Amino acid sequence: MKIVMAEHRGFCYGVKRAVDMALASTNANCPVHTLGPIIHNPQMVSHLKAQGIDTANKLDEIPAGRVIIRSHGVGPEVYHQAETQQLEVVDATCPHVKKAQQAAHALLTVGYQVVIVGEQHHPEVQSIIAWTNHKAQVVETPAEAEALPYYPRIGVVAQTTFAAKEFEAIVTVVKTKCEELKIERTICTATDLRQQAAIDLAKKVDIIIIVGGKSSANTARLASVCREAGSLAYHIESANELKPEWFTGVQVAGITAGASTPDWVIEEVYKKMEEMNVTDVVKLEAGSIVKGTVVGVRHDEVFVDIGYKSEGVIPLAELAYPTPETAADVVSIGQIIEVLVLDADSTDGQVKLSMVQADKITAWDKLEQAFATKQPVDAQITEVVKGGVVAAVLGVRGFIPASQVELRFVEDLQPFVGQTVQAVPIEIDREKQKAVLSRRQVLAQEKEVKEKELFTKIAAGQTLTGKVSRLANFGAFVDVGGIDGLVHISDLSWQRIKTPQEVVNVGDEVTVVVLKVDPEAKKLSLSLKDVERDPWYTTIDSLTVGAVMTGTVSKIAKFGAFIELKKGIEGLVHISEMAERRVANPEEVVSTGQEVAVKVLSIDKESKRIGLSMVQAAQDKERAEFSDYLTTQAPPSGVTLGDKFGHLFKRED
Repeated sequence: MKIVMAEHRGFCYGVKRAVDMALASTNANCPVHTLGPIIHNPQMVSHLKAQGIDTANKLDEIPAGRVIIRSHGVGPEVYHQAETQQLEVVDATCPHVKKAQQAAHALLTVGYQVVIVGEQHHPEVQSIIAWTNHKAQVVETPAEAEALPYYPRIGVVAQTTFAAKEFEAIVTVVKTKCEELKIERTICTATDLRQQAAIDLAKKVDIIIIVGGKSSANTARLASVCREAGSLAYHIESANELKPEWFTGVQVAGITAGASTPDWVIEEVYKKMEEMNVTDVVKLEAGSIVKGTVVGVRHDEVFVDIGYKSEGVIPLAELAYPTPETAADVVSIGQIIEVLVLDADSTDGQVKLSMVQADKITAWDKLEQAFATKQPVDAQITEVVKGGVVAAVLGVRGFIPASQVELRFVEDLQPFVGQTVQAVPIEIDREKQKAVLSRRQVLAQEKEVKEKELFTKIAAGQTLTGKVSRLANFGAFVDVGGIDGLVHISDLSWQRIKTPQEVVNVGDEVTVVVLKVDPEAKKLSLSLKDVERDPWYTTIDSLTVGAVMTGTVSKIAKFGAFIELKKGIEGLVHISEMAERRVANPEEVVSTGQEVAVKVLSIDKESKRIGLSMVQAAQDKERAEFSDYLTTQAPPSGVTLGDKFGHLFKRED
């Protein structure tokens, strides 16, 4: 019988994080407790106890020391009580659970009736309920959803380990129970992947063993979806529960495990099945794929124990695509790998193997699955070619068009060479060995999630820091943590500018003020100039009505000329104040760039307007000259002062 392991199995990120944080919290001088079992796996709980980490069901049971909040999370009142008891808190809440808690709290805050899709008594669901002031409704089946009363607005969140298919069925019913529905799909991606991998495996095997705690909801659900896929499924906690009679007549057996199942428990089950002689002796034939353990790594070859009379050898060229510089870049001693047998009886007695060809055989299955489920895969960009870049994907050659590399078209793709990125298959043709991928779709999805989160946090009046991402004729776009906001050209500077480049350049770090937030249209209006007080008001305080000063003609209009008195400060000389005579066109008197003397007639701070006069400035100058003249000499005989200076008094200031 052949044993096949599910591609996605065992510890998820959140569980591994919680266990690692617990192990890192041990302290000989400080008692350490977890508030409830750290995860739903008795073997791991026993392992932690052996490390000095006990389990307490209530905070009252912990007199002092350190308390670890388990991955399922808790409500806000627990944090408050821990603070009151002066306990040191290690928060190991799964980030995905934390996201569900925050989503439920946010929905409640803006007036939605929160509905949690999940198991009423599951600790994770209880923690989410607590973040809604215990006002949320919980439904686990479409029938329970049907029993909900009518609400004007309903906001839905999900238990992170809930089955996606069942979630959609329940949401269909909830839609009929309100006028407005908002869905926060908080099911963990790892849960989806684990369940889909289990279903795919269950369809290919005669029997499947699901390993995990009996109280683990996600493990129980794995067993359920496997049975629905038509496979004989057994849910066990440890290898001791395996029974030989289960495998009578079985050709292929599968193994998967819940998110709270440690790798060493899965390995014990695998070895126990081997000890029960449920696997056949390895029969080596050219073209067959077998599993092996790496036992030796040299610069240009790898030695693999495949349970045969002699070790297999993988030459460097058959190790991976693209060919690595050294074997150690790809594998390490103790690693379990799948290899294709190239030659079982070579002349030198060695078994010739290929990992890259084995990868290619399984790669197309994985790529087709990723294409069907729109799941991203790792793609290592190896070179730039016409129209895009070549990438190594699961051991095969893939292509990412230039238009799919970034959210916006990038002309120079060379900096991407050597990077490993996430990309979604958008065209797969196994026969033609063609794999086309899109990184843009992954980035767009990430941006959408980030935008959604940020738009709930950003409000008008906030001051943010960001980076100028691009410039346009009408303004500058600034990235403020995942959202591109627009600083209109009129909001870039208090001074009049013609282009954004006069103030900022792409890549500049800037501080901006939020003017307007429109989450529905995904628009964010920002201001660069509002970060500081308008310098006009600071400068204008140095000007006084009646002062005569020199300025430069900055602009000429039909009705007069604008004079720059100081940097950023302009006033208007009306056409009637330009000369003693009648002026039909201001250009008869002044030209752009010309220096002129003007008198300040008025200052209107509210409308930011300054009235100026060239005529009165000239008159003031002549009056001053007249006064000087009177003190130095008398007028010529027969000439009166009125004859000489009377014109100065024909016009009142």
